[in-house]
Amino acid sequence: MNLVIFLRGVLLSWWRFDDGIYKYGKLDFCMRDDKGQVTIFIIVGVVIVIGVLFLFFMMMQDGTDLNPGNLGPRDFIRDCVINTVDASLDKIMKNGGYADPSLKVEYDDLNWSYLCYTPDYYKGCYNIRPMLELWVEDEIVRDSAGVIENCFDDMQEDLEDRGFDVDSGPMNYSVDLLPGYVDVSLKKRVDINGVDGTRNFEDFGFESVSSIYDLVGVSRIIVNSESEFCNFDYNVFMMLYPRYDIKRVDFMDNKIYSVRDRRSGEKFRFAVRSCAFPPGV
Repeated sequence: MNLVIFLRGVLLSWWRFDDGIYKYGKLDFCMRDDKGQVTIFIIVGVVIVIGVLFLFFMMMQDGTDLNPGNLGPRDFIRDCVINTVDASLDKIMKNGGYADPSLKVEYDDLNWSYLCYTPDYYKGCYNIRPMLELWVEDEIVRDSAGVIENCFDDMQEDLEDRGFDVDSGPMNYSVDLLPGYVDVSLKKRVDINGVDGTRNFEDFGFESVSSIYDLVGVSRIIVNSESEFCNFDYNVFMMLYPRYDIKRVDFMDNKIYSVRDRRSGEKFRFAVRSCAFPPGV
């Protein structure tokens, strides 16, 4: 109704009748002329089309006549989950495979998690996470699952606020580290009911580019060498595999390792305490 009043006001403000001639703005159209009538009809038609388009736009803005076909649940969840998984990856790579490390050493104002540790002197360290890859996969899931559930809750709340009925099932979520990327498997039934019908979604999985698989592999080689030989020759390793930049700092009884992928710039950091010598030796 507001749109009709608006259009009526526009027409009345521009149209005026003078001596048998309809005038629109600065243009004059004689009703006795067929061409003038055609021109008037064209202008009125354009105004009507513009009015309909304006009405449609306002309805879309207000959300009063949305339909599921215009929604992108997969895109919404994808963006939310990518940010969540990337944050977990960054945290876990900084903490040596842990989201919240407990066995750690403080160096350079940072906490470095032990991947290989022994409290004794002269003895090789014990590999705390021999299945490091699987541990990291599970740790990503543990750290991010709750936030991902919130992603679905936020989407459902937003849709229901727009007038849709949303029904969903349980979430199945897992992560696989693969060469060059992280495969995120995410399945959850989501049914969105609107005025134009129902749309069903289930698969929200995606792949995220990351070199964490390769960094974990190199870190495992370092840990195994430290455990067996109390040492790792990282200079020789870098000559053989120049893709990786490995730095080691001997700090007190510990060895602080930082493994960086030169291509991606990603780092995996951890600490080792192996074959330590007692003070004074």
